Amino acid sequence: MADPQEPPVAEFDNVHLDDGHDDDYIDDILELDDDESPKSYNRQDHGASASAKPTANTSARVDDQIAELSRHAAKIRLDNVKGDTGRDKDKADRATAELVLDQRTRMILLQMINRGVVSEVHGAISTGKEANVYGAVLYPEDGGEPIQRAIKIYKTAILVFKDRERYITGEHRFKAGAEKGNSRKMVQLWAEKEFRNLRRLHDAGIDCPEPLVLKLHVLVMDFLGDRRGYAYPRLRDARLSGEDVDEQWQALYVQLVGIMRRLFQVCNLVHADLSEYNILYNDGRLHIIDVSQSVGQDHPRALEFLRMDIKNIGDFFRRKGVDTLEDRTIFNFIVAPEGPVDDPELSAAIEHLYEVRPAAADTEEAAAAIEVDNEVFRNQFIPRTLDEVYDLEKEAKPEEDPLYKHMLAEKVAEKEGAEEASEDESSGDSDENSEDESRFEKGTPRGKKHEDKDEKRAHKAAVKEAKREKRKEKMPKSMKKRLVTTTTRKKK
Repeated sequence: MADPQEPPVAEFDNVHLDDGHDDDYIDDILELDDDESPKSYNRQDHGASASAKPTANTSARVDDQIAELSRHAAKIRLDNVKGDTGRDKDKADRATAELVLDQRTRMILLQMINRGVVSEVHGAISTGKEANVYGAVLYPEDGGEPIQRAIKIYKTAILVFKDRERYITGEHRFKAGAEKGNSRKMVQLWAEKEFRNLRRLHDAGIDCPEPLVLKLHVLVMDFLGDRRGYAYPRLRDARLSGEDVDEQWQALYVQLVGIMRRLFQVCNLVHADLSEYNILYNDGRLHIIDVSQSVGQDHPRALEFLRMDIKNIGDFFRRKGVDTLEDRTIFNFIVAPEGPVDDPELSAAIEHLYEVRPAAADTEEAAAAIEVDNEVFRNQFIPRTLDEVYDLEKEAKPEEDPLYKHMLAEKVAEKEGAEEASEDESSGDSDENSEDESRFEKGTPRGKKHEDKDEKRAHKAAVKEAKREKRKEKMPKSMKKRLVTTTTRKKK
């Protein structure tokens, strides 16, 4: 037996090697240390050519590479990446539920509950392309009946409503353009716009939810529904009952046309998305909602949006069998500055439009002609300023009334003329006081440009006459030349 202090010695005497066995077979049968084993020897580079086929064990080579790289494992720290920056935010902070409820929105709702704006927030009433509406309840402190309210939360994470550009361009609240890089700021301005538009409608007496509180992109308003928390149905889903259903639809059509006129004349707004989906119905009354995209009369596309609204409501009521007016007639009635804006005079004026309109079309050709006229009207260009008028001389004396005849300044010019006449009448009364003020008046300014034209003409004629008289006494040039010549000869 070998001495334990001496390195082990391989005993090859008792090993029988067959011809044809390679070195791998020897590595498998020998039990030696790693430093002196044939495996370690085979893994060393002995200057063999690159084309020679390696005979080393591939798995052992991979193990050596892993052992070599394990020394650098301590330099890779995945548990505290940028730990010294003090970052305490996470992607979960911006995660949303139902496309609107993120952590910031939940904090706003909790603040409103703490301030007593609402006591409870319930489930969603409706979902749309720009916002979700949730029901809420306020329990008064005096123990009264619960008050139903609605909370409109605008979407900030995933903006499904991507056609805001045509409503924003030209709006005075968006002079800098749409905040495409900051969706939260744009949605906040959008919410402020609806809050102010609802305030205008409510002050004008138009049935709509009264806006109460606005915080960033969360709007709290009155709830249009019953005491149990059920919202009024949309006009599209309204179910009228009784024997006079046709008369009820006709009355609703007249009522809606009157609302559009009051919206234009009193509120100075165009809804821009008026349809059966944005109108609620209850007990014969129509309630206007969703006015965030409404624009003012000075918007470049206000009249285009108005014609679109007229088309939408006309198509819906015609499907209900209502005898509707022509689009051109309704447009002229809405934009005309003269006329009533309150009931019952407003309804009477609309009924008068039915009386003075042309006879209904009896044949298919006449009905087709009316439809063609409506299509031409819907696509006809309406200039908003004089710069957009192609031919001023032709438009000054048109063969027929233009679409913008109610927007011309004729009434304004007549009003200014009347004011000037009244000022002339009142000028006689002020002559008595003019003597006292005369000492404070400045005299006529000096300079030729301030002289009277007649005085300039008379002065010019006098100067010409003086020069003419002077030329009569003037010595002729021939005589003057002769005198000069004779005088020079004498001196020589």
